[in-house]
Amino acid sequence: MATLVKFLVNEGVDKDEVFAFFPQLNYNRVLYGNKLKTCYARIGQHSSCDVEYAKESRKATKAEYSELLVELKQIGYNNLKILNK
Repeated sequence: MATLVKFLVNEGVDKDEVFAFFPQLNYNRVLYGNKLKTCYARIGQHSSCDVEYAKESRKATKAEYSELLVELKQIGYNNLKILNK
């Protein structure tokens, strides 16, 4: 089964930082339920991401997320379904 991912940029906070948002992967569901999802950024790596923050972010272009995609594949995300199309 493929892991769904959206590559996003939040213009209001980290204008240049692209992050991967995994809408299927809850971040500590016991503590946070479905409100927080797992995300990944080059600085900070795996973290939590509020669903509302992801909604406020824009989709990154392929040029913007290409380096992050390579990094994700290097750490084992080999079956990604990119939702940026």
